[in-house]
Amino acid sequence: MVKTILATLAVGLALVSAAPAVEAKELKLAHFMSPQHPMDRHVMTPLAETVGAASGGALTIKVYPAGELGAGPNQQYRRTVTGIADIAFNLPQYTPTQFKRSALLHVPGLFTSPEQATRTIWDNMAALAPDFTEVKLLAYWTNNPSLLFTRSKPVRSLADMQGLKVRVPDPVSAKIVEAWGGIPVSLPATEAYNAMSTGVVDAVMIDASAVSSYNLQEVTKYATMNIPGALSTFTLIMNQAAYDGLDAAQTGIIEVETGLPLSLKAAEAFRMAGDKGVAMLKDAKVELIELDPATVTAFQSAMQAPVEGFLEAEGTAGGFDALVFVAGFKPAN
Repeated sequence: MVKTILATLAVGLALVSAAPAVEAKELKLAHFMSPQHPMDRHVMTPLAETVGAASGGALTIKVYPAGELGAGPNQQYRRTVTGIADIAFNLPQYTPTQFKRSALLHVPGLFTSPEQATRTIWDNMAALAPDFTEVKLLAYWTNNPSLLFTRSKPVRSLADMQGLKVRVPDPVSAKIVEAWGGIPVSLPATEAYNAMSTGVVDAVMIDASAVSSYNLQEVTKYATMNIPGALSTFTLIMNQAAYDGLDAAQTGIIEVETGLPLSLKAAEAFRMAGDKGVAMLKDAKVELIELDPATVTAFQSAMQAPVEGFLEAEGTAGGFDALVFVAGFKPAN
């Protein structure tokens, strides 16, 4: 009897030892900002922590900041598609030929806050589906509407824009700056500080969160607060094969921890960072300029026809009605 029990135990132990060990899967998440950037601190690092905890360590995310998986913000999409990164922080406006619809959401006046914009976008996500045929979309959100930071002179009127070299984040903003009489210069946000300090540009169009992220208060003398500028869109995208390679439990965790809830956390982080940025401008004695309603109307009138023309041209090139597309994101009256 004892021999039988011992033999049974031996067989059981042999089977346990022969069973393949479950290996933890690690996903690589790439971004190009510092680890102190609000999107790392409030979005990507917390996502890694929650996914690791929810999976009991069976699925982990390792964040690679500051371009560790490759320099250049414009390459984030390609980095994801090719599998250099499993997940990447991507700005659609940096590759507008791929994100034909997303790039059109930067038209001023569509949204009032990052949270409102993010909810509206998710309510209309089906309209953006053609932008994400090669990757798995994990999150999509916006920042605050842009301010205009200047160094050489204040912008208090449309006339002050004449000949001003302005860093712009996207094609829509480029058309707007041209309509105002300025000269658009397309640059990633990471180059804004150096471009302003060296005179490559006279002004930077970007939201207030960039102050704390890139220390713009050090190179700014004036900030026009309510110029009708666009906001920017942001995404977390995942390599489709990497997503498909997860088991059911792991994909379930990814679905729960991403989507609208994660996007709203990111939007809130941008709003809070924007509030901090405005406070930093005040502390640095940067002159904050508020345009009167008549001047705001003058800026809006100057850009209306060029923006509509841009939308029509982009829609024709992309094979869809861009004016109808953008109208679908406008708040109901």
